[in-house]
Parts: sequence; structure tokens; C-alpha cells
Amino acid sequence: MVRRLSFDHNPKLLAQRHTGTADVALLWSKRTHRAAVTVDDDATGEHFELLVHDDDNPLELYDHPYAYPTTRHAHPPDDPDLCADRAQERNTQGDHRNSEDLRHP
Repeated sequence: MVRRLSFDHNPKLLAQRHTGTADVALLWSKRTHRAAVTVDDDATGEHFELLVHDDDNPLELYDHPYAYPTTRHAHPPDDPDLCADRAQERNTQGDHRNSEDLRHP
């Protein structure tokens, strides 16, 4: 699965899961020291990036990304081929969390 953020094209994957038709990932940018949750839903075509603010619990956003208002969404990734790449590479399912990586540096 190709994982990119609008503000970093090479983030570290902290957690990922595939539920129904939605692929959700928690990503960390070493370059900007920011985290975000990305959601790609094949059924609806919805693709968005949800920024993690300093006072947020990253796993809460990861577990419930649809519960947050759309005003928190960042702009969709700026790479036009990204959606196609993500759809083609979705062969793994499940939830892969590395709790060691979820601690702040």
C-alpha cells in the first residue's frame, strides 16, 4: 500500500487497518513532526487526511476517523496518481499496530 501525506510523501506507518471497504492508516512525518490519519473508502470514493493536533489522542482519531468534523480534514493528497496506487495495492487486510511507534519521540 502506498502511504503518503499531503505534507510528506515518505511518512512512517504507525498503524493500519482495512475495515469493509475503508482503508485507515495512522502516519507520522519525521520531517515535520506531525501525524495524520488517512482514510480511503473504495465504496464511496472518499479519500481524506485528518490531521492529529497536539491535544488529540492519535489512536482515537485512528479508531474513529468518521466521528470528526470535516473541518479537521486536510486537503486530499496532491499526487493525482495516489488514489489509483492505493486501490491497486490493497491486498492486505487486518490491523497492524506497533505500540512502540505510538509514543512521542
